[in-house]
Amino acid sequence: MKAPVLLLILFAMSHCCHGQLFKKIANKAKEEVEWRAQRKAGQKIDQGLDSLLAVPGKVTKKKDSKKDTPVAAEQPKGNKGKAAEEQELNTKDGYITLKLSASKIFTGGSISISGESVKYKNYTQVQLKVTGPSPADTRNLTLTADGKYYTSWVASNTTGEYTVSVMSSDKKASQLAKFTVEELELIFDDEWPEDNIRETKKALDKLKEATVKVKDNISAKNKAELDAKMVELKKQVDGVLLLFKDLSKANKEIGILARKGKKLPPNLAGNLSALNDDLSEQASQMKKINEMADHAPLDNTICEYLVMLNEACAAFSTFTNIWAKTMSSRIQNIILDKAVPKVVSEAQGTVGIAAPADFPAKEAAKIYATSKIDAQSLAEKLGKVGIAGDILQFATDVLMKIYCDVFTGHFTHSYTIDFRNGKGETWWNYGVSMEAALTLRSPKKNISSTVIKMKGNLEGNATKFTFFQDIAKEDEFQQGSQGKLEVVPIKAFTPLAVSVATSERDILGFGAIARGLATPAYFNIPIDAEYDVDAGNIKIYINEALVDFMPWVANQFVFILYGGDLIPWIKKMTFPIHRARVTINGVIKDQNEFPVKKDAKGNLSFEGKGNRHIGDPSTVRETELKFTINGKKE
Repeated sequence: MKAPVLLLILFAMSHCCHGQLFKKIANKAKEEVEWRAQRKAGQKIDQGLDSLLAVPGKVTKKKDSKKDTPVAAEQPKGNKGKAAEEQELNTKDGYITLKLSASKIFTGGSISISGESVKYKNYTQVQLKVTGPSPADTRNLTLTADGKYYTSWVASNTTGEYTVSVMSSDKKASQLAKFTVEELELIFDDEWPEDNIRETKKALDKLKEATVKVKDNISAKNKAELDAKMVELKKQVDGVLLLFKDLSKANKEIGILARKGKKLPPNLAGNLSALNDDLSEQASQMKKINEMADHAPLDNTICEYLVMLNEACAAFSTFTNIWAKTMSSRIQNIILDKAVPKVVSEAQGTVGIAAPADFPAKEAAKIYATSKIDAQSLAEKLGKVGIAGDILQFATDVLMKIYCDVFTGHFTHSYTIDFRNGKGETWWNYGVSMEAALTLRSPKKNISSTVIKMKGNLEGNATKFTFFQDIAKEDEFQQGSQGKLEVVPIKAFTPLAVSVATSERDILGFGAIARGLATPAYFNIPIDAEYDVDAGNIKIYINEALVDFMPWVANQFVFILYGGDLIPWIKKMTFPIHRARVTINGVIKDQNEFPVKKDAKGNLSFEGKGNRHIGDPSTVRETELKFTINGKKE
């Protein structure tokens, strides 16, 4: 009985907090409508409904009449942020987004700036300003039919840090972003590209460390095979480092000529800038994967050491055949003096970069010839599986099957939550559907009757989000506004989702860590299992998440609020979404035992499903949670 009560409290907490919010909305709405109706024309309006939907700084649960202990939502340790923040309805004035195409550009280069705001009646433009060491650049950008804006900014010869600020169409919200402008000659430094070199060496060290732990637990034959694959990998890594060395040397030679007064031709400058962007992105991705893989194994068994080995391989997924071909293409463009996009060429012309005659293309071709050869050679060495691909396949397809009993399967989970007013009308509901790959593993044992403890993961992502709101029907809002406030919907946003579980397709080919970096609304939840051979059942226990929904996984609603004076006020409200681990554990916790079946060939499998329903159509809150699970011993 305890579990249903706790789950009921969990969802009651969010409703309780939301009720407090709308009570403030109601009281504030009533005061503002009455006050605004009496104002004289010409008075300032920026004190009107700006704070109508202000959110409390901290959301807390009212104390129970019998218990004084507050109840908080379960929060994964692996994610930053507080449980209270997950439950908070957040409202802000205005609506504006801002995105930059890069965080760093070179003199003569350009940066793309984009975003969206609300286009409504006279609200048709946003104001953008770029400030920094060079003179400020202010622009009024006209919104497209769907509220988008786009522009590009060209860097002069003035280096330093720049700030992009953009004001929403109603001038009630703003966003800031920063980028730097640097001399192209910075990539001619002896240490370039140091970030790539550092992260590559760090990834290799992690892989070596994981390999040592695996080798201590496998046979001499398997150890020799793993050693041979590590030798091959070291050759591939040496090829990467050699390419970095080639490029650093070539860039240094170009830099020497440039310092002697020879100006870079537009095509060369543009291609070098693009090459630097590619390398910066690769280093950034590798750093993130190295950080995600920096955790202890779930236990000290060969199976978990193999998992850590797989995760260590993930960092090298950034050196795929696709990346190597990209590098070859960039270098080929330099050698052929291939033109860069028009906007970059124009930009370079504005800062006085000389024509190619001052720096013949054949000089660049000669300088980068070695880089081209080594880039092509590296692409051939990587083949279809890329760096560390052989080790990954060996660990997964060979070693894991030799030393571990493994169950693999599929998991689905969905839930919906409806919130109703006193009349039984729904004013808010949302739902989430998820799919995940299930894996369970344990060291092989030569016993036929015992309880086998297993470790595993539910690794997946949200496949669909649904969202509906009609805040005008919320009880406290209706009571406070008394029909004097009108809510005009503009746009609703649901988080980005992938229609399939990427963990089952392994599109990137390098396991959970690499997938987690690229999959929206991703989660990876460690689980424990107990397989009772005598009883013929298996129990699943949900642990804290390694990775769970990020804070930006939330529904958003942009709307206009009209008061008695008919002045529109643009608002953006963020509606929270529970993290995956909370709802998965809530539905599976007391329905976690599944019968294990054995077919005529002795193959083991299990499957099950469950649901939990809280409330009914007559209650102010109704929750439906479902799941299915299956697994088969490989």
